Amino acid sequence: GALGVPTGAVAAARAVLEGVERRLDLLVDDSDGVVLGTLRIPPVPMREADDRPGAAAARPWLRTCQSLVRTLVPARSSRGAAPEAGTVARPSRLRVEVDGVTLVDVGQPLEAVSVAPDGSGAADVEVRPASVGAEAAPLRAAGRSVTVSGADFRYRADAAVAGPVRRRTWTVWEGALGLTVPG
Repeated sequence: GALGVPTGAVAAARAVLEGVERRLDLLVDDSDGVVLGTLRIPPVPMREADDRPGAAAARPWLRTCQSLVRTLVPARSSRGAAPEAGTVARPSRLRVEVDGVTLVDVGQPLEAVSVAPDGSGAADVEVRPASVGAEAAPLRAAGRSVTVSGADFRYRADAAVAGPVRRRTWTVWEGALGLTVPG
């Protein structure tokens, strides 16, 4: 598998008997949510076709299908990711702080935010400012604590979508998860 853990029964049994422990960093948020891989905050979807009141309630099956597809299809990178059909994305207005230092404030519209443990006790943070014309260079930082705040926003922690929230802080827990993998 993606974490180095064997998926077959025989290989998994060998790993348990002869394997070595691999320690992984985790991101843990202020509501005790755990992120093993990458955390992403996409742009805010803005419906074109269905902006009339009650339109979403008329088709609850559509939301279920979209959720299933998001779960089954691997997440694309934030660069060049297309919005869902029937939506256009508008930039988010969020404040992103790394170890208490502001990386970007609500005055700067954002295309996406990505946070992932780097394996050394810190998180790599990438913020993509919204741009007109040429693509803006991403802002990068590393730290043990990342706080995002602003208008209601949703985020994708691994494959699960959470929110909306107005503020969330993620802290790196160094070596918090131990997996036995083939030696």
